[in-house]
Amino acid sequence: MTRYFEAGVGTALCGEGLMMGRKAAAEALSRIRHFTPSLAFIFVSSKLDITKVARGVREVLGECPVIGTSSAGEIDGREIDGGVVVALLASKHLKVRVGMGTGVREDPTAATLKALDEAGVSNYFDPEHPLHQTLHLASPGMPGVSPVLLVLFTPGASRTQVSLSHDIHTYLRKASANRIPIFGGSSSDCFSFKSNYQICNDRISDDAAAIAFIESEILFGLGMAHGFSPTTRRALVTKASGHIVHELDGRPAREVCAKILGKTPEDLGEGSVLFSRYPFGATDIYGNSILQVPEKVLDDGSVQFAPIMRKDQVITLMQATDRDIMEAGLKAYEKALRQGGLRRPALALMFSCALRKRLMGKSSNHEVEMVAERARIPVCGYYTFGEQGLSEDGLPIYANQSVSTLVFSDELNPVASLIQRGKRVYQDFVERLDRKAFQIKGISRINLLIEEERDLHSLLKLLVEELTRMLPWADVAFYLSAQKENAFRLAVASSPKAFPGLLREKAIGENLVVKWLESHGRRFGILSLKQRDERIAPDEGDLELAETISKLTASKLHRIELDNRLDVKIRQLDFLNRLGSELSSAVSPGVQSHRMIHHTRKILKLSALSLWVMDSTHRLLIKEGFESEPGMEIGRIEIENDERLTRWQTDHCRPLFSARESGTDESVGLLTPFPYEFVSLPISYKGALRGVLNLYARSRDTWAFQDVFLSENIEFLKTISSQIGLFIENKSLHKHTTFYKEVHHRVKNNLQNIASLLRMQMRRLSNISPERALKDSINRIMSIAAVHEMLSHGEIGLVDLGQLLGRISRVALPEQQQGPIITLDISGPSVSIPSKAASTVSLVVNELLQNAIQHGIKDDGEGKVSIEIGEKEGLLRISVRDNGPGLPQGFDPARDGNLGLTIVRTLVNDELNGTFKISQPGGTQAEITFPIPGSYLSIK
Repeated sequence: MTRYFEAGVGTALCGEGLMMGRKAAAEALSRIRHFTPSLAFIFVSSKLDITKVARGVREVLGECPVIGTSSAGEIDGREIDGGVVVALLASKHLKVRVGMGTGVREDPTAATLKALDEAGVSNYFDPEHPLHQTLHLASPGMPGVSPVLLVLFTPGASRTQVSLSHDIHTYLRKASANRIPIFGGSSSDCFSFKSNYQICNDRISDDAAAIAFIESEILFGLGMAHGFSPTTRRALVTKASGHIVHELDGRPAREVCAKILGKTPEDLGEGSVLFSRYPFGATDIYGNSILQVPEKVLDDGSVQFAPIMRKDQVITLMQATDRDIMEAGLKAYEKALRQGGLRRPALALMFSCALRKRLMGKSSNHEVEMVAERARIPVCGYYTFGEQGLSEDGLPIYANQSVSTLVFSDELNPVASLIQRGKRVYQDFVERLDRKAFQIKGISRINLLIEEERDLHSLLKLLVEELTRMLPWADVAFYLSAQKENAFRLAVASSPKAFPGLLREKAIGENLVVKWLESHGRRFGILSLKQRDERIAPDEGDLELAETISKLTASKLHRIELDNRLDVKIRQLDFLNRLGSELSSAVSPGVQSHRMIHHTRKILKLSALSLWVMDSTHRLLIKEGFESEPGMEIGRIEIENDERLTRWQTDHCRPLFSARESGTDESVGLLTPFPYEFVSLPISYKGALRGVLNLYARSRDTWAFQDVFLSENIEFLKTISSQIGLFIENKSLHKHTTFYKEVHHRVKNNLQNIASLLRMQMRRLSNISPERALKDSINRIMSIAAVHEMLSHGEIGLVDLGQLLGRISRVALPEQQQGPIITLDISGPSVSIPSKAASTVSLVVNELLQNAIQHGIKDDGEGKVSIEIGEKEGLLRISVRDNGPGLPQGFDPARDGNLGLTIVRTLVNDELNGTFKISQPGGTQAEITFPIPGSYLSIK
């Protein structure tokens, strides 16, 4: 036989509270064989530490929902006093939710609503909600129809507080339109009337409504009985407020009650038990009697009842024999079987009024034993301070001095199953509808974001946040196209560690849901979803949502790209316009170059920029300028890498972009660390290299360096280099147009220098012969002529120092051909210097050569003179050395030097900003050192 339901009951009669809770729970659990427990009831004597008992039960049962109450006596097949009873319901056809609302004394309705909200069942008590309409109670001829049941424990009366259980019951009846059966009782104590307690999971309260809402496909039935019958003695309530009846038949309620009972008003004083023996009752519209037991007489002659009393209600004195009262429990059980149409009862919960226990005395145990013997199933429960159940007509009622019984059967209720399936279909429909509404709202928010947000990274970050809310099962990431073919780099992710930094199309794993960001035939990136929990998988609606979001995002990315391209074009045109304005300004070429370099770096938002210009005559690249942003350190690595990029261009002559992924940096051979992105551009004019432009930025996010605009940027930067090439060509033409003016200017300056030298010579004619003076002057004039001769064969800007020194030596040596044999050696690197400095250098070297020839020849008539060129740390060194006898003892150049040394010292200090010194390391050595005017690279 198929089993649908099973129950387990355990009892503990002695011991410490925690251990009693564990023992009772363990015993109940041991009787469950087939199902996981669905709900646990705890009935605890008020004499015990209820908190510890509840904790012990929870330790054994774990996450099973628990609801319970303190009691004036416990029931487990018999009457118990001072024990713990735990009853377990177990079935896969039961769904149970529990909740507790505190603050009953202050506001019983608010406390009840709090309990319903915590259990998540408020919609069943909302007349506007469809769930409210799906429930039906059993009615005559249709037993066991209800698919739900509410079990309720509320605070019982105490010496200082009237019980508000009837108020709570009335609210629930009205809120559910009598559609939900209510079973339960008021918490009680052992007639001390101090405090009674409610239990819900781990919480204990003496002022709460504790509920268990059971959605059941298991058949159950409810029955209530009391054993009393009406007499002919009755009275009309003529004045009442809440639980208080002030007047009966127009007279004080105490006086009328005493008369009906055949007693004096004094007999109804405090502690009277007459109301327990002879309660009052009210007849419903079906003729059934419901007990309405008075609780106590008040000082003003009013009488307090347990239920809420209303005006114009007739109350009737009830009577019963001891046997009638004792048999009420069995009648309640049989009513439950009939009401539910039960054939295989499995558990009976029996909630009996504590007043009945007092009335029956020792016979109260017989009541429970009669039910247990008749049912032959577990019978358990407790003695209450008020009972809740169903009336004869199947409506929820609250009563006193009654017994209410709930019986579960091991059989399914086909009508309830149908109702539950219908409810599940409805709930599934509502969930889908709510989900669609949620998704539509989310898509509307995303559409608004897409329309308003302009920054790509900010947009993707906001989209990830929205998608994480809409798809809680997934981690979300956006990838954007990388430079590498079929590869995408991670842009934004909800959990960056869950996604690889670079995603290749062929390496996309099965654990990723991928939606391509495609628009207008282009693939911009990927929307990637990674399942967080294998137990929760995306459904078709999730995938459709992701597809919709990916299309919206791709369309936005396309628009952003178009806007960015337009923005780039506008920037480029603005830059070219401003660059053209700078290049056409009426200033000198030197100032123009400086302004052009500054303008280009600032507009392109570069960290640094260098410009090298070609001197085609000497095959040199001269550094026209190097400008960096404030705070950027220009050290050896930056200068060396700039020169290496420039040399690379002389061999390759094509645009070069930094791209660490492709290893371009290594092919150039740059020094590290070099934390700058760069672009190196050749500057050409009519197919010839005219210079090099090097651009540097700290980040590739600088718009001129962005990969997504690479092709446009290359063309734009080529346009810049073409403009600069045209500027260099115009500068060269301008130099040629000023050539003759410059020549005349140089001639004038040099003639002035010759005149100054002749005046100096005149002042010293007494020391030398006129013939010697004329020869020296001729040599000086010829050395300057050598510079002009070299300038006449090339550009006016630079002079090759080695060639210049060779020409000067040929001027000085011919006169010595008839005398001693003198050997001249010129050595050192190829260096070019500006023509202005060349004139000064030629005069200085001429004087030093003349001194070496005149004073550095040995006595045998032969000698050797060497000229050595050196370059170090931006300084140029020229030394003239002979192997003669050296300087006289105590020679001081400043004091003893001739006219030639005076000329040398003056020209080096004033014209070259350098230094001059004489030493004698095995002969005489004269050395001048001065700064190299300008940087250049030889490309020979």
